[in-house]
Amino acid sequence: MAHLLASRQELDDVLETAAEQACVAIGAATVSISAIVPEGHAIRTIINVGDLAPGEQRWPDDETYAIAGDDRLTSTMLKRMSSVVSIEDPDLPDRERAHLARVGKGSSLTTAIVVDGQAWGELHATRHVGHSAFDQDAVAYAEVLAAILAAAVSSSIREANLQQLAFHDPLTGLLNRRALDEHAAGLFDLGDEAARDIAIVAIDINELKLVNDTLGHAAGDRVIRAAAAALAGAFEPLKSSVVARAGGDEFTVLVSGRDVGMVEQVVNVLCRDVSTIASLTGLSAGIAAIVLTKTSTVSMSEVFGAADRALYTAKRTGSRTAVIADDLMTRRADAG
Repeated sequence: MAHLLASRQELDDVLETAAEQACVAIGAATVSISAIVPEGHAIRTIINVGDLAPGEQRWPDDETYAIAGDDRLTSTMLKRMSSVVSIEDPDLPDRERAHLARVGKGSSLTTAIVVDGQAWGELHATRHVGHSAFDQDAVAYAEVLAAILAAAVSSSIREANLQQLAFHDPLTGLLNRRALDEHAAGLFDLGDEAARDIAIVAIDINELKLVNDTLGHAAGDRVIRAAAAALAGAFEPLKSSVVARAGGDEFTVLVSGRDVGMVEQVVNVLCRDVSTIASLTGLSAGIAAIVLTKTSTVSMSEVFGAADRALYTAKRTGSRTAVIADDLMTRRADAG
């Protein structure tokens, strides 16, 4: 397991690999990995592997267990003590007996996953009815596996944090210019597709300098965050959209596979609605849209430039709705 988890992986991949390996290593029927929810009052199962009972999901949508009142979870999460229970134990608490009966198993083993000195979650294994219960050797092995997993989880979290810093704007949490450029390059690579609708929306905040000069930069930062939240909320229904802070008071949205009319409608509603937000002074927006084909002559930089020119027109004319870059709309993106 240590070798498999040493390679750089997303956290879900790390957990899946660890669960599969642990299931084999300790002779379990199933292995589940759960994490403490942010509030700390419960654990949420992330993955179940092995011979699952009817109703159990490999990647559960919402399988959560309260820690308070559950002796096993309290012992594992708060005291970091491993435990083994068996349905054959006459003193087994009713809650544990009911859980084993529900999943059709005869015994279970639970051990804590401790990441960077803090309880992060648990590794929970079961065996079938009629199979021997987990012994102390299995417990010791499970604790070693949990320690290896904890190191991999810690590494994945650090990597995710570094990715967050590298590709996200620290003020708003939106993607930054570097991430925007990478997404744009991907959009303009058709791959096996014959054609793709692409729209680029350039947006900026009106009168942000005035806010900074009169109320201070802290107030200006609040305006930027409010604008970012409004953009993210407006474009969230368009699952193909990517919202980024390009810098200062400027934002860029990339949308693929959507008609420009739909994009324009979203932008116009956004520009109308932000006027009701006290901390925002209004938005200006420009849109450039093309249908990219294998023979396209329009480059990515040209589309970005067209969106910026449309935005400039919107600001210069005081338009309260998006301005469309007609120079691209009247020119087909394919040759000829």
